[in-house]
Amino acid sequence: MAKTIKFKLFPHQKALFTSKDEIIYLRCGRGAGKTFCAALLCALRLVEGKRIVCLSQTSRQSREVMWVEIIKQLDNIVPGKYKANNGAQKITFGKTGVIYFASYESLETLRGFTQIALTVCDEACLAPPDLFSVVSFCMRDLPKGVSGQIIMLSTPRADNWVTSFCREQKVTIINAKTSDNKRISAKEIELMRKTCLDENQWKREFYGEECDDGSEGTLFTNDVLKDCEHVVENTQKGYAIGIDCSGLGVDNNVIVVRSINKIKKVVKKRTATAAEMCSIVKGLIEEFGRGDLSHIAIDEAYGLDLSNRLKEAGYFVQIVPFGGKASESVYLNNRAEMYCTMKKQFEEFGMIGLNEDMKRELNATRYILNNSNKIQIIPKSEIKLIVGHSPDTADALALTYTQPIVPRALTEYRLRQDREDMRDL
Repeated sequence: MAKTIKFKLFPHQKALFTSKDEIIYLRCGRGAGKTFCAALLCALRLVEGKRIVCLSQTSRQSREVMWVEIIKQLDNIVPGKYKANNGAQKITFGKTGVIYFASYESLETLRGFTQIALTVCDEACLAPPDLFSVVSFCMRDLPKGVSGQIIMLSTPRADNWVTSFCREQKVTIINAKTSDNKRISAKEIELMRKTCLDENQWKREFYGEECDDGSEGTLFTNDVLKDCEHVVENTQKGYAIGIDCSGLGVDNNVIVVRSINKIKKVVKKRTATAAEMCSIVKGLIEEFGRGDLSHIAIDEAYGLDLSNRLKEAGYFVQIVPFGGKASESVYLNNRAEMYCTMKKQFEEFGMIGLNEDMKRELNATRYILNNSNKIQIIPKSEIKLIVGHSPDTADALALTYTQPIVPRALTEYRLRQDREDMRDL
């Protein structure tokens, strides 16, 4: 079949098209072209009059990724000759050809389907372990001479059922790394490298290799937290204050004071007014020196009143929306950027003075890569299920990493110097 296609296919894509195996696992690095290949295969099988099921992780991903890509391929192959029913999530061609779109969230909707000749499972590593118990029954009663085929596509994930299933069932695995897609630029690969926070993730995301180390998504492993305290204190002057405010007294109001690599103080208040919090912050600044203060960063959610009070008192305050746009495009939002910056600085400088609450919260803080390949931190609600409380201390510490620590006295001195230099000119 590959010889009749007018598209130029890479070796791993050709291998998929020519395979006659019942189950195939296309295990690739991100951007290797697995989605394009699967969409083209679905389009060609549709034109042949086959019945197809295309599965994605969520309904939204099904609509925004596979549906769009398959429509694109059909417009190239049989423009205007197919019917797309967006509401029913179904594409038909001729009398018998049909593609049904579904998600792993709604597998039950497939029960009762028959004569499915091709099932495509996008990001199969994210599918539930009972996937085949549903899919296999959909592929019964096929016409004489038609063989069913299941194609799994995925970037590898740690500790997932697909790895063991393929090993036990001796499933054909076609492997490809990102650079096997010759249309991927060096700049895009460099951006991918930047999103990978450890070597094992890089092996999965770029090389498509399995790494069952159990550390996937862990920003602060036990080893990182253990090693980062065994350092000498950095004597560079300056400190930052991070404040995570509680809304209705459900969680703690937390203030963290941090120098380059030392937690200088942590203050927790179950209930406190903005005026009381302002008074506490002023006391901390008096204790550690106003001239050495770099910045105060406050979570926007419940911190606007406190922020206004501190600004009125003449302090430099940065209000931070956790869900706001990050300064670098590899991060989904400010929260992801702060936590990843903190991880990198832990590894570079260490961190003295982490208490047990901080360690538990940081160890439970995981990240994922979303559909746009952006780094995203898991929701606070998930962390709360692991540690038993909201990660307020970790959030307050993360807020101190919104910008580098530079004492305000030094900044003001430099500004004066710049103004004097301008006058001299």
